[in-house]
Order: sequence, then structure tokens, then C-alpha cells
Amino acid sequence: MMKLNVMLAATLMVAGMQYTMKSPKRPLRQPYPATGFWVTESKPGKTGTIVRYYANSNRLVSTVAEPANLDITKLSVRRYLNKKLAGELSRDTTKASIQKLYETN
Repeated sequence: MMKLNVMLAATLMVAGMQYTMKSPKRPLRQPYPATGFWVTESKPGKTGTIVRYYANSNRLVSTVAEPANLDITKLSVRRYLNKKLAGELSRDTTKASIQKLYETN
């Protein structure tokens, strides 16, 4: 009985170490944009999707109406929206997408 408890404890310890040693990389199947974010809005029964692009500072950069309904569960659609987000942020002249760590008076 004692030997079984020691083996169980050793197994749990090794499994726990392997779990914590994983690198904190972003999953390949879930691409997140590096700066900013987007929000989609689709109305039931209607065709088209409204996409709002925001900077990291939660400021609305632009609103775009896509002619088709976008299925954001698809990887290709998320990549498309991330690419469009990068384009919208590059056209942003106020540079509000850059977060300020501190301000001096």
C-alpha cells in the first residue's frame, strides 16, 4: 500500500512538472492580433456583417460593413479580419493604438 502511494505521488509530480513546463505561446488555431481588436455584429435574417476595429486604447478606429455574413469560427475569417485590422491601424493618423505606459506633466 505504501509503495502504491509513493508511485502515485511520483506520477502526479512528474505530470504536474510537464504541465508547467509548456511554453506560453499563442495557439496556432486561434490567431490574436498583436495590437487592437475587432468586434463583429450580424443581425438575424439580414445579410452582411458590421465590423468595428478598435485600438488597444479601446478607441474606435473605424467601422466597416462587409457585404456577406462572416463566420468568425473559421480560421481564415479571423486571419482576414486581423489583416484588415492591421490595415486600419496603419491608416490611423492619431496613433492612439500605441499604449502610453505613463504620462509626464
